[in-house]
Amino acid sequence: MNAIEEINGFGESTMADLDELKKALEIGYTQNPQTGVDVLRVESLDSTLRSLTYSAQHVRLWNAIPKSAAYSTVEEYNQLVSYGSEGGGFVSSGALPEEEDSVFNRADQKVKYLGTTRAVHHPATLVNTIPADLIATETQSGALWLMGKANHSLYFGDADVIPLEYNGLVKQIVSGNGNVIDCKGAPLTPGLFEQATDLGAQNFGAPNRFFSNSKVFSDFSIQFYGQQRFSGLNQPAGTGGTVLTGWNTQQGVMSFESDMFVKRGAAPAATATNPKSPFAPTIAIGAPSPNTGSQFAAADAGNYKWQVTAINQYGESAPSAISGATALAAGDSALVTITDGGGTYQATGYKIYRTEKGGAVATYTFKKVARAQSNGAYINTTTYLDLNEWRPNCYIGLALEMSDQSLTFRQLAPMLKMNLAIISPAYRWMQLLYGTPIVYGPKRNVLFKNIGGAS
Repeated sequence: MNAIEEINGFGESTMADLDELKKALEIGYTQNPQTGVDVLRVESLDSTLRSLTYSAQHVRLWNAIPKSAAYSTVEEYNQLVSYGSEGGGFVSSGALPEEEDSVFNRADQKVKYLGTTRAVHHPATLVNTIPADLIATETQSGALWLMGKANHSLYFGDADVIPLEYNGLVKQIVSGNGNVIDCKGAPLTPGLFEQATDLGAQNFGAPNRFFSNSKVFSDFSIQFYGQQRFSGLNQPAGTGGTVLTGWNTQQGVMSFESDMFVKRGAAPAATATNPKSPFAPTIAIGAPSPNTGSQFAAADAGNYKWQVTAINQYGESAPSAISGATALAAGDSALVTITDGGGTYQATGYKIYRTEKGGAVATYTFKKVARAQSNGAYINTTTYLDLNEWRPNCYIGLALEMSDQSLTFRQLAPMLKMNLAIISPAYRWMQLLYGTPIVYGPKRNVLFKNIGGAS
């Protein structure tokens, strides 16, 4: 018989009807199905929440920096600069030695406040979720978020640009006339580590840990691939590749600390990063002019373009239009004039983007500048003289003496959780961190700037 009986035993079905029935009974891959046997398929969801972002081990500088207690919102500290003058010391028999005085200096850093508010709706605590304890998970996320912000600002914080930020180590080393090594766009070399530790030693310091991006260390290791030697035939198989975790200098071992928060920047976002960000500024580039402080060398001569965004405590504006190309020769400088775009929440500073030589678009952040003020009030126009002191598409690195005589993070309050009043069916709380880094000895530490890549 060519026909097939229906399941209920009545009537007949054609082969086309059977094909439709077969389709209805097939298990597919439809998510959130509304029809067919797929609606009976039990979803299989991993019972572990997978983290796709950083964890506590990645905030290297925050984990490493010595912590100490703060007792005021303004943390003052005294520096013993010298025991007396360099000359003299020897006297004749029975003579009164010359009087010498120690030289002291008092400085300070202001405690700043980091915080985040978190919330979990009450119904979410009553249903089965993965992970099971949403409040604990969100508390952990808040702690890691704060650690990430603290770690990033330990490098790049600048209270002149964002007044609510603390001054990071880069700012304090530069403003304290500390040691700076300019790599001028080239990768690190062993000689630079010798130079850094010697600079620290000349100032009675001992830089012993170097913090930078993993790409910096990869490029450094690549230099030694060609120096490897392997055993002859019939030897056990080995693994090639020189992995360097530090460098031995005349002053001791400089250990390498890979920190992914040290980034070389990226293209500005097409739109504002926050509804409370300022409006986009406009820019004008002046005619090139010679300057004795210019870092534009013969190899840097070429065409450049600029782009600027406005920033405040909330975020970054959309970018300005990209400037036209400006031809710079060796020894030249370029004056960037920024006209503020306004906004409900005003800009306190700007990020300047510039191309590499001959670049088509302004690709990498290379400088933050404070918005100009007059009599304590922000004004509409800010200028920045580009001398090529900071180059695009480059990294920074910090060679630090990790001791409490060199630097510390002063905590007015360590990380804490403060519950908020329940005014809706939700649990809400703040997580807070009060403190500021202090570089007691800027000359004991070394800033590497403009570290380029091997490729």
